[in-house]
Amino acid sequence: MSSFYAIFDIDGVIVDSEQLHFDVLKTLLPEQTKGVTPEDLIGLSLKETLLRLGIDTKQHEQITIQIVSAYKEQLMPRYLRPGIRSLIQSLIEKHVPFGFVSTAPRDICLANLGTLELHLKQPLISGDDIERTKPHPDPYLAMLQCLGAHPDQTIVIEDTDLGIKAATAAGIRRVYGWPHALSNTENYGAAHKVIGSLDEIDAFDTILKSITK
Repeated sequence: MSSFYAIFDIDGVIVDSEQLHFDVLKTLLPEQTKGVTPEDLIGLSLKETLLRLGIDTKQHEQITIQIVSAYKEQLMPRYLRPGIRSLIQSLIEKHVPFGFVSTAPRDICLANLGTLELHLKQPLISGDDIERTKPHPDPYLAMLQCLGAHPDQTIVIEDTDLGIKAATAAGIRRVYGWPHALSNTENYGAAHKVIGSLDEIDAFDTILKSITK
């Protein structure tokens, strides 16, 4: 039995993709994004984003297809956050159970995870799989069930206050906030700890030290 389980957010944690998401929106929806900043949309699902931008719900399906396609075309491995691939690879090698939770559509989640190039078989809860996404606890409750994990055994890495709120509402205490360039509007007040790098997470320390730099 594992001594701990890990759950990773994807956008902002696996890939530093918030600016890319916004650039795609600006290209496809130039009028609707006038006066909007990337920070205004961080943590929102794509459906919530389109509603925030005033897009008619009848157009959501068609626009979502365009957004997903454009995003996947521009996504590159250089968007991976520092140390994340090595950590994920080491977790796999050491048989530490983990999964991924995101508000993004499943196609975008899979594209983001594909940049790791690790042939992942771990569970994924996407925005397409849960009716109530973050900040509701449902995505994290579903992942805890998938992993067979107790909240007290679980570590979460998030980059948004909405994600941290969702994880803590699911009873998980060790929720780490990992800021990036567009995190200046997040306060991380509910996080167990705010980190500057993955090696600041004690449970990962031994694993990370075993990685050849």
